[in-house]
Amino acid sequence: MGDAMGAVKNMWARGREYVAALLAGAFGVFWFIQSHGDRALNPQKVDWLMEGDWSTHLVGWLFFRNESLRFPLGAVPSLAHPLGTTVGFTDSTPLVALLLRPFAGVLPFPFQYVGLWLALCFFLQGFLGSRLTALFTPHRLAQLLGGILFALAPVLVSRMGHESLCAHWLVLGLLWVNLRDWPDAAATRRALAVTFLLVGLSATIHPYLSAMAVVLGAAALVRLRLVDRTLSWLGLGLGLGGLVALLLALFWLFGYLGTGTPSGIEGFGHVSADMLTLINPLDWSRLLPTLPIAARVQGEGFGYLGAGVLLLLGVGVGSALLVWRRWRSDWTPQWKRVVPLGVCCLLLAVYAFSSRVTFMGRLVLDLQALYQPVLRLVEPFRSSGRFIWPLHYALLTGAIALVLGVWRRRPWVGMGLLALAVGVQVFDLSLAVRRERFQPLSWNGLRSPDWRRMKEDYRHLVLFPPQLHDGNGRGCPYPGRGAPFSPMFAYHAASLGMTFNSAYLARVDPAAAQAYCTALQQEAERGEFQPDTVYVVHPAHLALFLRHPERMVCGRLDGHAVCVSSGKESAFRRVLESRRLQAAPLASP
Repeated sequence: MGDAMGAVKNMWARGREYVAALLAGAFGVFWFIQSHGDRALNPQKVDWLMEGDWSTHLVGWLFFRNESLRFPLGAVPSLAHPLGTTVGFTDSTPLVALLLRPFAGVLPFPFQYVGLWLALCFFLQGFLGSRLTALFTPHRLAQLLGGILFALAPVLVSRMGHESLCAHWLVLGLLWVNLRDWPDAAATRRALAVTFLLVGLSATIHPYLSAMAVVLGAAALVRLRLVDRTLSWLGLGLGLGGLVALLLALFWLFGYLGTGTPSGIEGFGHVSADMLTLINPLDWSRLLPTLPIAARVQGEGFGYLGAGVLLLLGVGVGSALLVWRRWRSDWTPQWKRVVPLGVCCLLLAVYAFSSRVTFMGRLVLDLQALYQPVLRLVEPFRSSGRFIWPLHYALLTGAIALVLGVWRRRPWVGMGLLALAVGVQVFDLSLAVRRERFQPLSWNGLRSPDWRRMKEDYRHLVLFPPQLHDGNGRGCPYPGRGAPFSPMFAYHAASLGMTFNSAYLARVDPAAAQAYCTALQQEAERGEFQPDTVYVVHPAHLALFLRHPERMVCGRLDGHAVCVSSGKESAFRRVLESRRLQAAPLASP
């Protein structure tokens, strides 16, 4: 009985230890909802997703849920058909897609997890931010306030348009590993396990986060060897090699490597961070002015700390300088511990500035010659500005640690400063957070119930010409005005279990895409049309189909020119015949 009571008391004590973290996580969800996130929490509401990158992420999942599992994990052969793709290249958060895939048969259609994933990321941001703060104070209120500051990070809320990149909690988790005490061999093994877990998870969420994670994980291993000396040189070598091997193995397993799709993309040196990114609000602040940047794409390198955190950092540094001589001997061991982490965060920041270093938008240093020999290695991560995030969070952690450390003998002062920073941060960001997001869209222009008749007799839905390209326009982008809304047709193809030949992907094999588009064009010119295919034709190319009335039936449905082979009898063909399009008569000579 006594043992049972003791176990209950221990569980209660451990539970109380996480109260502040749970409350900080709850604040994170509240902050997300303040950004109109409540509209995103209904998994059957998808209208707000049908724009920009969100539409690609949704479409990737909707097609993947129809597929059987195969190699690579997350393969989606029915999207961008016949080339196919993966949920990694549609940025559909592969980890969540794979976890939900076994339940696809019972999940309703449509079903989206973007909103729930964003809410989870904000919860974990506050939770792990609080656990990070707990490394510097035993006071629950201070831990709660610290977690709230992490949940308020502008770099998180600004990324909501790209939900897989909102897993900043991975960075916080690795900062926690780097800063926590690991006093003996058993603790070191736990540190290694957590590091490998976080790096492995990052590879199943987004490659950019995994690149940051492996560097921060390496910093933790170096600290265990050089500072704590709880890891041997052999253990360090095996650990570093294991992290890289784990990352490469998971990239191969999820199709980022080894499928023939080039991982590199042009643009490195332009999608960067400006040197003043940490203090440049880019219209996110009520208190500080926006500073110029070289180009709009430098918004990918947004690293603004927020007025509250900048205030806290200034107070922390100033206070630390005042007491440095008195407490220098106490702080020396702590500073040694953070050196590997600090060096790695600074190196990642240097990479964020890229080969074209800018200051307030002006080029101040050209390092293209330095990067040229390793360009193939850095091109997969051309949006280098994102690598400012580890330094952003390291500075936020440092500000909290300095204030709580300086005032540890008067903890109420430190907590008061944290509360002030939270208040200033909320006020500073309040206008930006109120921006309209997750708005319902009138995206679905396919009103006729006749579209569903395709399912009975056709396997493929084809845009002609295809809209199949990546962020650099490599492949075969759709021509000019009059292009059908690709995600709209993709959504309906997925709902009917059909394949779809178009997609906007993170990466595409440009040679294979061009070859497919050329072959499709040549087939149309020869009058060769597949009997199991429905063609949605761009107005500029409709003549190719109308010149073969004996082979094709073309009609107008919801304003779109739609064609099918006349060699196949079907209910959908009869619908098109009732709305038949005729070739324009030839002009008299």
